[in-house]
Formats: sequence, structure tokens, C-alpha cells
Amino acid sequence: MNRLNWLGILLIVLGVISILSPAVAGGAVVTVVGLILLVAGVVQVLRAFQMTGSEKVLTIALGVIAALAGIAVVMHPILGLAFLTLLLATYFVAEGVWKIIASFRYRPNAGWGWLLGSGLLSLVLGWLIWSQWPLSGLWAVGVLVGVNLLGTGASLVTLSQVIAKTPAAR
Repeated sequence: MNRLNWLGILLIVLGVISILSPAVAGGAVVTVVGLILLVAGVVQVLRAFQMTGSEKVLTIALGVIAALAGIAVVMHPILGLAFLTLLLATYFVAEGVWKIIASFRYRPNAGWGWLLGSGLLSLVLGWLIWSQWPLSGLWAVGVLVGVNLLGTGASLVTLSQVIAKTPAAR
């Protein structure tokens, strides 16, 4: 088995674990996001000290805000997860509305109904997350990350098998 196949299998396993324990997976996602915010804020502040002019103060302020947000998320992951879930619900609703509007633009073409269905599904997901918020924070992010990992893993395993069967890849 090649590395792509092993990576796919690993992602499938991580996806299943994420779906089976969504609160743990969601907490891990929020912690990573918090650490990224913290590092980005610190880097931005350090970069600002090399600047001159009026942008320096604004860059320092934005860096401090990002760093403080990162610290807050890492120190209070449940609150961070609740906020991230609220953003996710908002995103799904906005995406659903956009897809529904776009689907009617493509209506004379074959397949426009798939885009409409996808938009309706996004609206339903957004509504499900919103209607159970903040409790949905305990499952939504972890389940969605798990589904993403499953899909990515399955596609890598499939791609690995196709590459293995291709004569040029041998």
C-alpha cells in the first residue's frame, strides 16, 4: 500500500472517531483555532514594530485583539466552541440562501435541482444548529469535521487505488 492509501485510511479512522466523540473533536478544533489566532496576533504585533507611520498603531491593535481572542478561546474552549458553532450556523444559512438563488438562475439547465437541494440542505443544517444553540456546539463542529475527514479519506483511498492501477504510476 502506498502512502496516499495509508493517509486515506488514517483520515477515515479519525473521521469515525470525530463523529463518535464530537465534543472532543470540536474542542480540539477550537483549541487549534485559538492557537492559530494567538500565533497570528503575536506575529502581527512583532511585524508592527518594524513598521512606521499611521499603520503601526492599527496593526498593533489588530494583533493584540487577535492574540487576546486566541487566549480567550484556548482558556475557555466551550465558549469558543459555542461562538464557532454560531458562526457555522450563520454560514450554512447564508450559503443555503445563496445556493437557492443561484439554482433558479440555472433553472433551464439540467441539474439545477441538485443545487437547489444542496441549498435546502444547507438551510436545514443551519436551522438545526441554530435551533439547538449553544448545545449544538457540543456536536456540530465535531460531526462536521468528522464527515469532512471521512470524505477526504475515502477520496484519497479511491485516488490511491486508481493511481495504483494506472500503468504510468507503476
